[in-house]
Amino acid sequence: MSATDPGTLEWMDVAVGSDIHRVVFAGVPTDATRSVRERMEWLSGPGDGLRQLLIEPPYGTPTFCVDLLTLPDDPEAQAAFIIMEVMGYPFFSGSNTMATACALIESGRIPGTHPDGTQCLRLEAPGGRVDAHVQRRDGQVVRVTVEGDEAFVHRADARVELPGLGTVAYDLVWSGGHYVMVNADSLGLRPADAGGADALALAARIIEAVQADFQDLHPRLGDVGAPRFLHWMWPETETSPGSLQATGGTYGHPGVLWGCPTGTGTVARLARRMHRGQAGVGTTLRNTSPAGTTFEGRVIEQSRVGDYPSIRTQVSGMPQVVGRCRLSLPATSPVIAERGLEWLLDPRSGLIDDPVRGDTG
Repeated sequence: MSATDPGTLEWMDVAVGSDIHRVVFAGVPTDATRSVRERMEWLSGPGDGLRQLLIEPPYGTPTFCVDLLTLPDDPEAQAAFIIMEVMGYPFFSGSNTMATACALIESGRIPGTHPDGTQCLRLEAPGGRVDAHVQRRDGQVVRVTVEGDEAFVHRADARVELPGLGTVAYDLVWSGGHYVMVNADSLGLRPADAGGADALALAARIIEAVQADFQDLHPRLGDVGAPRFLHWMWPETETSPGSLQATGGTYGHPGVLWGCPTGTGTVARLARRMHRGQAGVGTTLRNTSPAGTTFEGRVIEQSRVGDYPSIRTQVSGMPQVVGRCRLSLPATSPVIAERGLEWLLDPRSGLIDDPVRGDTG
């Protein structure tokens, strides 16, 4: 039984590219007999009230992301985390990995090896292993570089018809979730307008049209659900050989344009460019969101996922702790019944003191 009482959640809020990521340390039952992916799938069904609680009023907003620490399956991983967002439960995420790594170090749950320098945290997302290289200066996390899932173009030069608008061209890219990649200029969309009501409605229409006949399976992960991400692409500029910069905005369905360009959105752009023969190992991309925050991506390896050529990447950002929170929910709280969260209050549920492993060697 955990030292945390049933109904009491403890988390750290970490800003990554101006987006709040809630890294939940304690208070959520964990079924150790299930895999990390199976725990994610249970949360996405009977347990989805937890996601709603933390990203909707009165305790959050739909732009928030949640990273629930849980026990890892991978024998080399120090901790696992389950990602929760407005669109559901991604298998991988760059910004969420950055936030989780930052919170683990800043909270002392994984000790920092040196006040200055970089150490590698071996983590596990529902889609598999993901490593985070955490850089500290004067004992504080200043940068995290993530190596995660392989990215590949699942459909190239696809088309979808929208009544009243016509044909919209897109590429479908897997980079931890299925991304619908759309040339924003082709639709007359400016970066300054990407977060407005009209642009959000347009992104929703495109996503829903792509979802209508979607049956694609991931070669390794199988059924990963229909696309819930759209990445608006503005033109890329080559600042020097192999070095690119661009503006890109990531929409999460329904109704959210994130402040950061997202790690998986940045990787998707690199995978798309590689597919078109316009990038290679060593190519870098500075991807800046309409809000002005930047992630840096770099291709480090070429590989294959099933029949698809793929890339491995590193993506870097600068997470920052903005607060530590403890929320106690009495049994009489109306949100318990509204969100179906009675399972959080069960004293027999599998609360654990610490989902973080010691040194795995």
